[in-house]
Amino acid sequence: MVEARDPYAVALGALRRMAWEGRFQWGEAVVIKIVAAELRLSTTPVREALACMSGLGLIEHRRGHGYFYPSLTAADIIDLYDVEWTYVHGALTLHHRGAASLQKAVAALGSKTSLRLLFAAIVDHAGNEALSARHAGIVEQLSSPERIRLALEGDPDESVARMTRAVGLGDRDMLLELVVDHHRQRCGRAGEITRLLRREGGRRI
Repeated sequence: MVEARDPYAVALGALRRMAWEGRFQWGEAVVIKIVAAELRLSTTPVREALACMSGLGLIEHRRGHGYFYPSLTAADIIDLYDVEWTYVHGALTLHHRGAASLQKAVAALGSKTSLRLLFAAIVDHAGNEALSARHAGIVEQLSSPERIRLALEGDPDESVARMTRAVGLGDRDMLLELVVDHHRQRCGRAGEITRLLRREGGRRI
């Protein structure tokens, strides 16, 4: 017997994947009827999922106008980078499991891991579920800016390779220094990222 789908869960999962994969662009309207038809759902679970995403800061709800993918400013992007940096820095300074287990977790990611996976491993290693959940939310909000940044800088990111080596050496001070440098570089690109997001969105809307 096939279990019935939970329409709300299906809609929420699909919308989050769409956002992560770059389906929605800077400032683009998310049309409920179109999404519902694509997912073969009624508009109600799609609307509920968008309301949830709005509460998480993943979608903008403009009263009387509907839902839109966030049109982030450079300042918004820097704020998000600052929050992610705070979580990663906190995880590194509050670790209680020791370097060996972090080394093992990062080694399992492989030599060409992404910044997203590396930071998630560092934060998850702290063993604080609330911190991990909040970091995951920031990662979602940064999906479009980070997609643009990687297009500009290349993937895999060389700074990520250096961070991975620092973890392998068990050198937390070096790792913290590399994370700080990377944070500054990302913030320095915020204006360029915003311009490219705006240009990309202008082609889609």
